[in-house]
Amino acid sequence: MRLALNATEIGRQRGGNESYLVGLLQGLAALNAAGDVTLLATPDGLAALPAITPAAYPTVNTGPYRQLLFYLWQQTYHLARLRPDWYLSTFFLPPITPCRAAVLVHDMSFRAHPEYFPRFIALYMRVLTGLAVQRAERVIALSEFTRREIVRFHPGVAQKTVMVLPGIDAVFRPDPAADDAATLAPYGLTPGYILALGNIHPRKNLARLLEAYELLRRQCGRTPPLVWAGAPRWSSTELVARAQAAGVLLPGFIPQTAMPALYRQAAMLVYPSLYEGFGLPPVEALACGTPVVASNTTSLPEAVGDAALTVDPTSTPVLAEAMGRLLGDARLRAALRQAGLTWSQRFTWEKTASALLTALAGG
Repeated sequence: MRLALNATEIGRQRGGNESYLVGLLQGLAALNAAGDVTLLATPDGLAALPAITPAAYPTVNTGPYRQLLFYLWQQTYHLARLRPDWYLSTFFLPPITPCRAAVLVHDMSFRAHPEYFPRFIALYMRVLTGLAVQRAERVIALSEFTRREIVRFHPGVAQKTVMVLPGIDAVFRPDPAADDAATLAPYGLTPGYILALGNIHPRKNLARLLEAYELLRRQCGRTPPLVWAGAPRWSSTELVARAQAAGVLLPGFIPQTAMPALYRQAAMLVYPSLYEGFGLPPVEALACGTPVVASNTTSLPEAVGDAALTVDPTSTPVLAEAMGRLLGDARLRAALRQAGLTWSQRFTWEKTASALLTALAGG
């Protein structure tokens, strides 16, 4: 089976979208399938590939990332030349696909909660993703929750929608292979902080986390600093200013190479997201032996199982209480560390790649 893969998200600091593609490439390489997969990538993505995977993927340079409509037609042009058996893209498909098409849907937040997005972004995501899931021969969901959400909004696609769980990279482990302190020093971070990770975006629920952290400080006095690692997105200016005034550390986007150190040196990861399609950061943190507080809603219970504290993300006192429990209970931290190390072993990119190829072969 010859597969063409839209890899234009790589090199663009696109959070979970990029992480999934990077991991998938590693998984396909582990299966010795790289020679059957052609990547459509931008110059930034092609420059990043040698550090991502040692496998020699056939590649097509699509040129710099351009406006959306041109970018979609651009895919049609390259696919007409390549003539693969399957084309896999994230969220959107080009208007014409001269081969079988599959679409990868990370989540349906733009349909379930359009208020989290600028109106235009919610609209084009709804229209273009809706068209893609209707036209695709396979729709790939990252979790059972996301599969149900896709079917909720598009009941007619139930039979062709399959779940393919993501994996985590082997670099996420409890014992450092390098000096974590040196890795974190350029970001102004010293070990022992409370970590929140992800783009600064309304659905990440960071405003409520800030309130919970301030409540924790009033209740407990001396507490570790709070770190928000991620790029600011729309509607975040006021929240960033509030966080800075409260003493939150904002190192911005952290590259993948520094992520294991970032997790390992955290006292805990707090992930109070209001809506997730899966939630890779909590699983990566668990694999590093870091205790996790996560939301008990959407896909996150699937991601963390019983290996984390799961709480109501809409309750400020509950979030503060969970953080306080972890800080004050060494036995609980040790138990969650061991549970997290065991739980996270089920998520590998080789399994993801194998499940994806099986889903396409069965189509």
